[in-house]
Amino acid sequence: MYRQLLGTRSTFRMQRWILPELAWNQETYGRRVLSTLTPQTRWLDLGCGQRLLCNGLETVEKELSAHPFVGVDLSLDNLRSQRHTRYCVLADGNHLPFKAESFDLITANMVVEHLQLPDLAFREMNRVLAPGGIILLHTPNLANYLVLANRVISKVTSRRVHAAFVATSEKRTEDEIYPTFYRVNTEGRMRKMGSSVGDVSVEFLPSPRPFFHFFAPVALGELVLTRIMQIRPFRRFLTTLLVTIHKPDRAWSVESEMAETARDAVGGKGHAA
Repeated sequence: MYRQLLGTRSTFRMQRWILPELAWNQETYGRRVLSTLTPQTRWLDLGCGQRLLCNGLETVEKELSAHPFVGVDLSLDNLRSQRHTRYCVLADGNHLPFKAESFDLITANMVVEHLQLPDLAFREMNRVLAPGGIILLHTPNLANYLVLANRVISKVTSRRVHAAFVATSEKRTEDEIYPTFYRVNTEGRMRKMGSSVGDVSVEFLPSPRPFFHFFAPVALGELVLTRIMQIRPFRRFLTTLLVTIHKPDRAWSVESEMAETARDAVGGKGHAA
C-alpha cells in the first residue's frame, strides 16, 4: 500500500506524467559511445570496473561489448570480474602503460570525479590518444544540487554515514563507494582541462529518476525541478556532464602550428618596427 500511494510506484507514475520523454543518462552515454565506434577503432575504457553501464542496460552493453576494448582499473577484483573484455590492465590513469597514440577512442563512465590529479590523467589521455581521436567522459555535474549535497556530506561526515546516505537511493555497499574529489566536474573546468587535448563540447544530462524516489511527496518536488531544468538556460544544472573532446588530426595540427608560427613572426616584426 505504501509503495502504491507514497513509494516508488507513485513516483514513477508521476514521472511518466511530468517527464514522459526523460532519457536515461547512462543509456545516452552508451549510445554515444556506440555511434563513435567503427570496426577499426582502438578503444580504451578507463576505470572499466566490472561492466560498462549500469544495471538495466544489458542490451546496450551487449552491443558495446561486441567491439573489443582494453579496460583499465585500479581494482584487481573489478578486473577479475570484468564481464565484457579479456584485455584488462591493472594501472593508474595518471601513468598509463601504453605507447603514445595507441588508441582512437578513450571513454570513462563515472570516473573523472575520482581523479585526485586530473591534470596528469588528461595529459596521459592526450599522450595515448591518436591524432583525430575522441575522448568521451560521463561524470557528475557539480553544479547540480544533489551532486553538490553528496560532496558536502562526504566531506563533513564519516564514510559510513555517507555510504548510508547513498544507500537510501542506490543499491551500493560501502565497499562500492570510492573517494571522490570533483576537481574537474564543472563545465568551465572541463572545457579548460579538455582544451589541452582538442575541441571540447559539453552536454548536460538528467538523472533517470528522483533521488528520493522511495517517498513520492519529496520526489514530486524533484520531478518539477528536473522539468524546469529541461529549459535551456537551466540545463547547466542537470545531474551529469557528457563531455566530448576531439583531438585534431595530424595534418590539421601541423598546419595550425605553422599558421601560429607565422602569426607570431609577423606580430614580432610589427612590434619591432
